[in-house]
Amino acid sequence: MPSMEKNLFNLKFAAKELQRNSKKCDKEEKIEKAKVKKAIQKGNMEVARIHAENAIRQKNQSVNFLRMSARVDAVAARVQTAVTMNQVTKSMAGVVKGMDATLKSMNLEKISGLMDKFEHQFETLDVQTAQMEDTMSSTTTLTTPQNQVESLLHEMADEAGLDLNMELPQGQTGSVGTSVASAEQDELSQRLAKLRDQM
Repeated sequence: MPSMEKNLFNLKFAAKELQRNSKKCDKEEKIEKAKVKKAIQKGNMEVARIHAENAIRQKNQSVNFLRMSARVDAVAARVQTAVTMNQVTKSMAGVVKGMDATLKSMNLEKISGLMDKFEHQFETLDVQTAQMEDTMSSTTTLTTPQNQVESLLHEMADEAGLDLNMELPQGQTGSVGTSVASAEQDELSQRLAKLRDQM
């Protein structure tokens, strides 16, 4: 049983460490955003883009750390349940040994079978946890989506009160959104009219 309790401690420690790493990435993201703003103010767009990519990467890493922390917490909760159940089972076994009449009426083979099943489920949980960790480590992405970089550059420029001159070519500014909205409105109006006719 001490090995299970040690595993529980290690899981809780790992979850805390992942949360710390997430907060660290959040701080790094803020630092990179400040650098983006400074670079934009100086007119150095290449440096601004690099810092924007770094900020997006830090944000993604923060989310990944937080997600993994939550999953490790969930596993720790299951292990905690297993530890508690094992302690309860030992206590029950002690009581049963002290009560001959109760011992005769209880089916020890059934209890043993349940314990074997419980241990098998815990081994399955270990395998699933290892699989989940492998999956999380293999899916951590280092690529930075360009649309997020562009969005961050615009956001930082807006905060700095500057214009990036990176807008859409003339003629594509507002007409797309309004035409889509009006088409959706026409479709809704037609559907409403059909419903009224049916009633």
